Amino acid sequence: MKSDLAALDEPADSKNSPEPAPPRTRRGKRRTAQASTSRDAVRFFLSKSENTNVPSLDREFANESEAVIESLKTGKSYFAVSEWKGLADLSKKMPLIRKEAVTRKKQNVE
Repeated sequence: MKSDLAALDEPADSKNSPEPAPPRTRRGKRRTAQASTSRDAVRFFLSKSENTNVPSLDREFANESEAVIESLKTGKSYFAVSEWKGLADLSKKMPLIRKEAVTRKKQNVE
């Protein structure tokens, strides 16, 4: 047992004990259409006040960069808000409930 612990404590020399690299696989997270629409559905707002525990939204910004700059200027925090709705797929034997990002038409923001 002590020899096992000693072996673990010693640094492994990669030159003396070559270990085969794990096989490379193409198993990564798949990007779905839902993931790409969720990024487009995020809206950015500056907070109205810092005193309450309930978030209150003030001005909306076109992108996060503008919200960060305004947050830096004013000292207020900003919110990233995404809107979703639930959908039920009843076409199969077992119903499948999923979420879908709600996309809105771009409006003129300040």
